[in-house]
Amino acid sequence: MAVMIINACQQKPKTAPVDQEAAKVAVVATLDKYHSGMIAKDAKIMMTMLADNGFYCGSDPKEFYDKPTLSNEMTKMFADTTLKISYSINKREIRIAADGNSAIAVDQNVMNFISPKIPVRWVFHLIKTENNWLIDFFSVSLIPHNEDIGKINKALE
Repeated sequence: MAVMIINACQQKPKTAPVDQEAAKVAVVATLDKYHSGMIAKDAKIMMTMLADNGFYCGSDPKEFYDKPTLSNEMTKMFADTTLKISYSINKREIRIAADGNSAIAVDQNVMNFISPKIPVRWVFHLIKTENNWLIDFFSVSLIPHNEDIGKINKALE
């Protein structure tokens, strides 16, 4: 009974309000730097945006990566001098957690080197560490328009 009374009388710690807009600006900067590294074919820049213990999924069902493996794969891919990467994000949604320490972001675009007709969706999870934001998860998926799914299924027969 005494423990319950003591616990009930303790003041609840006050949490500082999270500046959602400032957090979004910082997340956007992280994502933009990651995408800039992709366009520049610079794996080193991209890796600075990723958490060391992250989990990263490519667009192929076999592509499950840790950071070192992803770095190796990106370096190999970028060594192809015929590969031209150019894209811009045409839709972005960001949700910051109530505590301001994590975020989910979705970027959509068309990446011609993957498919000029099927959009790509990147789903990111980011964590805040000492005032920096790092990507600790992403998944890249092709997202055909619903009206194109039948055509794709037919082409795969």
